[in-house]
Amino acid sequence: MLDWQKWKYENRDKIKHIVGYEEKFVDEILSQMPEITPDDVIAQYPFKDNKSGNRYIDFMIVNESKGYQLPIELDGYAKINNKGYEKFNDFLERQNDLIQQFGIVLRYTNKKAFQQQQQVILEIRKALQAQVSHQITEQSKQKQIQVLIAEQEAKIADLEKQLTTNNSLNHSDVSNELSNVRKGIDAFKQNHLQELQNVQKELSEMKGRQTQELGSVKNEIKKQIYIGVGLVASIALGAVLYIKSTSQSAENIPITQQVSPSYLSSDVQADQNSTSSANHIQSIQASMFIGQNRIVCGKVAQLKEFSKGVYLNFDQPYPKATFTVVIWNNNSHISKQLRNVENNTLCIQGKIEEYRGKPQMVLNSLQQII
Repeated sequence: MLDWQKWKYENRDKIKHIVGYEEKFVDEILSQMPEITPDDVIAQYPFKDNKSGNRYIDFMIVNESKGYQLPIELDGYAKINNKGYEKFNDFLERQNDLIQQFGIVLRYTNKKAFQQQQQVILEIRKALQAQVSHQITEQSKQKQIQVLIAEQEAKIADLEKQLTTNNSLNHSDVSNELSNVRKGIDAFKQNHLQELQNVQKELSEMKGRQTQELGSVKNEIKKQIYIGVGLVASIALGAVLYIKSTSQSAENIPITQQVSPSYLSSDVQADQNSTSSANHIQSIQASMFIGQNRIVCGKVAQLKEFSKGVYLNFDQPYPKATFTVVIWNNNSHISKQLRNVENNTLCIQGKIEEYRGKPQMVLNSLQQII
C-alpha cells in the first residue's frame, strides 16, 4: 500500500506545476481526508469525451468497492480572452461530458483551494458520500450544468465590464471574440434546456407510471378486502347452514366446502400475479433497483460494439442511456442473434449493477430474455 510521499514520487511527472500547485493540493487537501488512501487517487486520469476524443482529468478519486468515482479539476477556466471562442466552447463541452459520465465534477482555482481549505475538503467528502449513497441523479446533473452556465456568464460579464473600463471593448477583434463567446454559451444553454426538458419529461412519465402502479395496488388491496369480507360472510353462513343441516339431514354438504377452495385459489393466483408484476420495471427505473434481481423492460435505442463486446443502450444512445445491457465477447452468439434489436422493446432478467453511476446488467444467456 502506498503512502502519500511514495505516491507523489511515482506521479512526479504527472503533477508537475511551475509553483507546485498539484503537489500542494495533494499535501494540504487530499491527504487530509480519512475516506481515501493514495491507492484511491489517480493523477491525469484518461477518459473519452462524447466524440471519442482522449481527455485527461487532473485527479480522479476512484475505488469501485467504496463506490468512488470523483473527478477533480484544478485551476479551472480563468480568462476568456486568453483562450478564444473555440477553447471556451471546448471547455463547456468537456465539463458537460464529465458531468454526464461521472455524475459530478469538482473544479477549484488556486485561490479557493488554498484560502478555503476546510471548505474544499468538506465539499469533496460530501461528494464522495453522495456517490456512496447513490444520491447522484439526472436532476442533480442538470443542476450542476446550470451552475456551470451561471459561472461562465458571470465571467463574461466581468470581462466585458473590465474591457469597457479600459476602453478596450471598441476594438473589433475583442468585440467579435466576445460576441462569439456569447453565441457559444447561448447555444450551450439551448442544448442544455433541451436536455432538461427531456429529463423533466422522463420524470413526469415515471411519476405517471408510479401513480398508475399505486392505483393498481390500491385496487388490489380493496379487492382482497372484499374477498376477505365475502369469505368471512360465507364461513358464517356456512356455519349456520351446517348447524341447521345437522338437525335435518346428515347427508347435507356444508356450503363452506363448496365456497372456500375457490376463494383460496383466487388468493394464490392474485399473489402470483402480484409477485410477477412487481418484478417487472421499466428501463428508466433501473437506477432505483441497484443490487436487485429484476426484469427490466424498455426500448433498445442503440446497439454499440466495443473492444470487449457489445452494449445495448436503452431509451437513448450513449452517453444518455438510462440503462445498459452488456454482452461480452465470450457470448458473441447472443449478440449475433440481437443484431436487429434496435428500436425494439426488450425485457431482460438479471441482477442490476452500477457502473460509472449508471445501471447496467450483464446478459450471459438467451434464457435471460423474457
